[in-house]
Amino acid sequence: MFGVGILVGLGRRLVAAVAADTGLLPAGYYRHRVLAALEEEDFEAALRYLPWAADAVLTQVMILRLRLLQARHARRQEICRQALEKPGTPEEKARLGEVLAAEAQATRLLRQYEARAKELLAQPS
Repeated sequence: MFGVGILVGLGRRLVAAVAADTGLLPAGYYRHRVLAALEEEDFEAALRYLPWAADAVLTQVMILRLRLLQARHARRQEICRQALEKPGTPEEKARLGEVLAAEAQATRLLRQYEARAKELLAQPS
């Protein structure tokens, strides 16, 4: 009996993995996937499952999380800009420039994710 239970569990996981990107599973499954993706900060995956989760509150939570991360990156950019104005070695300035560019890229990416999430909110249920 124990072996049958394991096989059934594996079968369910296999079917869920195959059917996950079809939108055929219950909305609760997709809500779970969105929450798991948000916990891992995998916003691509969260955005992939959000339309099937059909949960406006969850979408708003994601937008809030994205905005908080954008604010954190904006603060880091400001710190880098202030540090670039201070005297330092060329190596330090080059490194700060690299960090500033990476923070700007992260901010742009988060804004794109936010725009996509807002589009989902604008769509009729």
